[in-house]
Parts: sequence; structure tokens; C-alpha cells
Amino acid sequence: MKKLFATCTALLFFATTALISPAVAAPLSEEDKKDIARIEEYLKGITTMKASFLQVNAEGGIAEGVFYMSRPGRARFEYFPPAQILVVADGLWLVFHDKELQETTRIPLSSTPISVLLKENPTLSGEVTVTSVEKDAGVLRVNLIDTEEPDEGGITLVFSLFPFELKKWLVTDPQGQTTSVTMSDQEFGGKFEAKLFTFFDEEYDRKN
Repeated sequence: MKKLFATCTALLFFATTALISPAVAAPLSEEDKKDIARIEEYLKGITTMKASFLQVNAEGGIAEGVFYMSRPGRARFEYFPPAQILVVADGLWLVFHDKELQETTRIPLSSTPISVLLKENPTLSGEVTVTSVEKDAGVLRVNLIDTEEPDEGGITLVFSLFPFELKKWLVTDPQGQTTSVTMSDQEFGGKFEAKLFTFFDEEYDRKN
């Protein structure tokens, strides 16, 4: 279970990408810039989303669950058993809770790649830099790095073109181990209760 927790952490943190040298951003063509603008408009158009997800790590370990997103700033990864992990973004923190070990970790949401999707005005510039855009066989991929620390972070967002939807993202750790999350059955525009994006851990709050 600790390995799964580490995998979840790798999934949501920026990590060195193996898809392109993190220190080098390729020049962007006019078509690339149009694709980037299309991605930004797509993300801005999402208020809420619910989807099934399939997570696969470099060793072939598989976890499934339901992903909820409510922009700005809120998300929830609800893992199905036997996984005992819950991940919640409450607008300020990203909370990892291991139900089996009863351990909770809070990380500033802004330091995680999921924040790219959750910002009120999501842009693929400023805090992040696009290193390359790839388009083939009905799929669009955009590779991103942390602008201030390009050697320490990267994430790839994968979109289908027909229809245009976010289908997958990949994060690769410093050892070149990649974890992917693939989404399906997306539903947009639903209403979620606020408590879905709130995590209260009595023991953690008492200690802190």
C-alpha cells in the first residue's frame, strides 16, 4: 500500500519528464500556438467534470476510481478497493489520505501539476512552459515543464481531437518511471456538494 501511495504522489507532483529534455523547449510553430490556445479555451470552458480513471504505473500496477473536478481549485480522486487512498484538492491544499495506515499528507496545491487544470484562468504559460506539441492519429499531446525549475518538473496532457477532450495525462519521475492516468465516461456541468472537496482529519488537525 505504501508503494501505491508513492505512485499517487508521483502522479500529482511535477517530476522530471522523460519525453523531452526538461532544460530545452522546442520553438513553437503557429499551428502549435493555435493548438495551445484551443487547449486553454477547452480548460476554461470546464466548470465541473466527473470521469472514471485508470491509473497505471511503470511496473504495471493498476488502480481505478472516480475523478471529480470543480474549477477553480477543487478535485477528488476516489480510488476503488483494494486501494485505500483518497486524494482531495480543496482549493489550497492537495491532501493525500491513506485509509489503511491512517496517514494524511498535505501539499500546497500550487506545487502540483494538477493545478494546471484547476486554475481559475488556466493558461499554458507563466508558471509552466510548453516544451513541445505533438499531433497525430487524432491525438494532441502537449508537454509542460515548471518554468522556474525546469529540471524538476514535467507533465504531458493528451487530448483526443474528435471530439476534443482531455483523455490522459502522464508524469515521469526522476528515475524515468512514468505513471499514466486515462479518463473515460466524462460528464460535464454537474453539481457537486462542497463536502466532496473537503477533507477533515481529526488527528492531523490536532497535531498541527
